[in-house]
Amino acid sequence: MKINLADIPEEGRSYVWTTQTAELGAVLKDLVGKGTYETEFFIKPLNSKDFELSGKIKTTMPEQCSRCGIDFNFPVNEKFHEILIPKQDQPRGGKYSKVNHVSDLPEGGPESMEYEGQHFDMGEYLHEVVGLAAPFNVAGPEDDKGDCTICGIPVKGRSFSYDEEMPTEKPQNPFAALKNLKIN
Repeated sequence: MKINLADIPEEGRSYVWTTQTAELGAVLKDLVGKGTYETEFFIKPLNSKDFELSGKIKTTMPEQCSRCGIDFNFPVNEKFHEILIPKQDQPRGGKYSKVNHVSDLPEGGPESMEYEGQHFDMGEYLHEVVGLAAPFNVAGPEDDKGDCTICGIPVKGRSFSYDEEMPTEKPQNPFAALKNLKIN
């Protein structure tokens, strides 16, 4: 779903998109499946070409618990704050500034996102917000006792790794095969 930034008034515009209004149904289908979503965001012009975008999205993603392997709906509740800027030219010898490592990024401040022409693809942006919300090892939440809320297995003090002892063979002499060789 693309938003025409030229249509945004000076005081800004609020948007509310849900499963019932279906603006993002096709865009988020690969991530949320048949799950519901609800997003609220606000876009306000800062000057003639830059815009401030802030909001949140709430949905669930069908995932598999990395501890027990049971399917569950992973909750996603993400907030975002961006400054939308026109797409910058990157000439062949061009240079730009960036932080050395993710840990060097300032926390809580807005990030920047580029748009082309007068349109910003909000659907694609929200797809990336939801996709990046899932951790590498998805696991269900723990209850107050420290047990997994999905399978009920105690989480504290338990290793969820799989370790199989591999059979070891004696290293053979490379010339051992010659011992059984019969020459006519």
